[in-house]
Amino acid sequence: MAHIMSKQTLVALCKEHGGYKTPNLNDKLYLNFKGFSRIENLEDYTALKALFLEGNALDSFEGLPSLPDLKCLYVQQNSIYEISHLEGAPELDTLNISNNLLKKIEGLSSCTKLSTLICTNNQLSTVESIEHLKLCPSLSSLDLQNNNMSDPGVLDIFQQLPNLKCLYLKGNPVVSAIKNYRKVVISAIPSLGYLDEKPVFEDERRLVTAWSIGGVEAEREERKLIKQEQEARDRRNFEAMQEIRKQGYRKRREALGLPPGDTDPALDEYSDEEYTFLEDPPELIEARNKLAAYTYREGHEEPADLVEARRALVKEGMHVQEGVWKSDADESDGHVYFNSVKCNQLELDAALAQDQGLAGNQSAAEPSAQDSTACTKNTHVQEAFEKDVVLTESQEDQNKGAFVTALEVDLGELD
Repeated sequence: MAHIMSKQTLVALCKEHGGYKTPNLNDKLYLNFKGFSRIENLEDYTALKALFLEGNALDSFEGLPSLPDLKCLYVQQNSIYEISHLEGAPELDTLNISNNLLKKIEGLSSCTKLSTLICTNNQLSTVESIEHLKLCPSLSSLDLQNNNMSDPGVLDIFQQLPNLKCLYLKGNPVVSAIKNYRKVVISAIPSLGYLDEKPVFEDERRLVTAWSIGGVEAEREERKLIKQEQEARDRRNFEAMQEIRKQGYRKRREALGLPPGDTDPALDEYSDEEYTFLEDPPELIEARNKLAAYTYREGHEEPADLVEARRALVKEGMHVQEGVWKSDADESDGHVYFNSVKCNQLELDAALAQDQGLAGNQSAAEPSAQDSTACTKNTHVQEAFEKDVVLTESQEDQNKGAFVTALEVDLGELD
């Protein structure tokens, strides 16, 4: 159901949006989305600068009074099929008439200051439908997106708008109909700074101008020239910055009483000669070689100093951690090393259990079949153990006590 734009309704809407009851004190009037089907009773609102009428049921501008100060008129999302009755708005700057039923643009010749026209989602299709725009030389922003224009002749109309800065044609068949659309439009409208939501920078305009004169080859040459100019600018900027730094260094050296120069005084103690890296000391090389020999490899004996170090740890009551042996594991240095540690620990546990007569715990002390198989591969470890280390009876007694302590720790952890 359509609503009537009565005086009482207008006053109520003014109050709702923080306006005044006195009509001629309002410079903005919000009448959007109220279902009005006709413009009326606006004669007293002579001071209006912005009128919002979008989202109603208007089919024309009939009833719009003279509004000498009106600058912005928003009538999108209505059913307007023609533009008229704008003679009383000579100061109109922005008109949004998108999402209506326009088939032709007209009635704008009296709006000599119109700079922005938004006319998207209408029914414009021919050159004649927009020919009236030639009478609006003040237009700087024109939005005709999502219409049905397909004739490349529309460019002739746009070329007659000397102040046109922004043009939006996306959503029209003409975009696909013109080969090299962007280049053609930019070259045709020298004043254009924005085309279809993408700015036209100076470099692009230079390339397009060269292309329009000499084709692709001229465009390539212009692109090379632009690159050279950019590199020259960067070089000049760099040299200027270097000179600024040198001036600062000179002043700082003078303030510190140092000899004149262009370098940072904080770096005077450093030489410009190429740095010579010192060779590693022999001790470090020997330590690295020893570390490399630490890893047990199958078919070789463990180093004697490793065996001694392990036995010293056992004497001190420390537990030697077992490695995890997997028969299908890769024979990497880590796996081989952990396997050797595990085998030595099993042999020590078995000897300790035999000396203490712990026959009842023989299953816990003796290696499993899997462990025995793994240790069979490392029998040379035991041979090296017996060959390289000969203990006196007193040392064996001390080791036995350490073995018992280590076993008690292990059993405690199991409990």
